[in-house]
Amino acid sequence: MKKISLIIIILLIPVISIGQEFEKEKIKSVVKTFFEGFHKKDSLLLSSVLEKSFHLNSTSFKENEGILRNINGSNFISAVISRPDSPSWKEKLFSYDIKIDGPLANVWVDYEFLIDNKLSHCGVNSIHLLKKKSGWKIFNITDSRKNDCNNQKFENR
Repeated sequence: MKKISLIIIILLIPVISIGQEFEKEKIKSVVKTFFEGFHKKDSLLLSSVLEKSFHLNSTSFKENEGILRNINGSNFISAVISRPDSPSWKEKLFSYDIKIDGPLANVWVDYEFLIDNKLSHCGVNSIHLLKKKSGWKIFNITDSRKNDCNNQKFENR
């Protein structure tokens, strides 16, 4: 009986692993949709992947002390869709590290932010998602913002 249980467990490991990879691809797709909506200034696209309670936070240093700035989701969407076309904004994403635990997922992704194709700042996005019946929804993004990007290492540049 122990051998049969062990064999069943060994046979299920690849199935579980495939399921986890499938969920990671769904999560990555949600993140990509968010940034597509961000770049297109499309409130419907943004809203399609955001939880109602979405918040955006930014962290940085000022005089060697961490600073935290918050913006609620509706204010963020309003700011994105009402920004002028010039200067242009572009956020480049690199190396996704996705962790999942039940209904919670976190995506840790390096980024560079360009204004009119010139590097403005860089850092990391820590994106939290909640699994709903309708799919994964982003409920929080917290980014770090650094102006000295020369030492930033990106895996998929």
